[in-house]
Amino acid sequence: MTTNGTSSRLDANLTLGAVELTVADLDRSLDYYTRSIGLKILDHEAGSAWVGVPGRVLAVLRERPGAGLPPASSPGLSHFAPQVPTPADLARFVKHYTAEHSEFELVDHSVAHSCYVIDPDGHCVEVTCARPREEWRWQGDRPAVVADPMEMADFTDEPGADEPFTGLPAGTEMGHVQLKVTDAELEATEPFYTDLLGFDVQGRLGNIFLAIGVTDHRALLVLTNRFSPDGGEPLPQDTAHLVGVDMLLPTAKDVRALAERLAAVDYPHALSADVLKVHDPSGNLLRFTSNAR
Repeated sequence: MTTNGTSSRLDANLTLGAVELTVADLDRSLDYYTRSIGLKILDHEAGSAWVGVPGRVLAVLRERPGAGLPPASSPGLSHFAPQVPTPADLARFVKHYTAEHSEFELVDHSVAHSCYVIDPDGHCVEVTCARPREEWRWQGDRPAVVADPMEMADFTDEPGADEPFTGLPAGTEMGHVQLKVTDAELEATEPFYTDLLGFDVQGRLGNIFLAIGVTDHRALLVLTNRFSPDGGEPLPQDTAHLVGVDMLLPTAKDVRALAERLAAVDYPHALSADVLKVHDPSGNLLRFTSNAR
């Protein structure tokens, strides 16, 4: 990818919005996301629902009756990660979820502790909580990419774990989104996100994972080709899949400036009413809008 010197850093105040997903049965999904995950229904219309915490949408669910699983090697969502404010919040979620579900994974990422779960359509959700920086492991000047198993006792012994679970708290935000990409060695993915869009590399694991963000040591997106290092299969549209990820810039001027960078190198995109839509080289849709909207 040629950028002709147009590279510029994204505003450090960029944040993640919601992920938009298709689901086979909206009522089934709403039952799962409210009862099991602890989100609230913020809006609801025929065939669509917006779920999250008060004041923050984390997922938009679009019903596609009968949708099945896409090929594992297709681009799309690896997982999205609601991040709760405190270790006690995560401990209460883990205790609540594991009391009703047998399929879950508890992981120490050094920078965060996490509980991975799978929704009825195969979408992966990582409920996570950031760890103090003094507990991180490092690889040079970047946080090490680790995924060590944890035990239930690591959560049940957390002070506050025995308090009732009343849902994910209001301070929950979107910690990060991990996307599946399909290019070997990330040779097209990395320059698109760093040189063209303007993200900074926050961590990497060989040619398999690339963590990117806009502030020091905070990854917003993680790109991985571990599902499809040889190109992958096209994403069938009649499946339960990721539609897009919302990225929130401070102002509409920032959105237009990013569109100008894309236009300068003739990268395909669409800008309408200060909403910028652009697909990464694997076909994943990013929508940049303004927090001021």
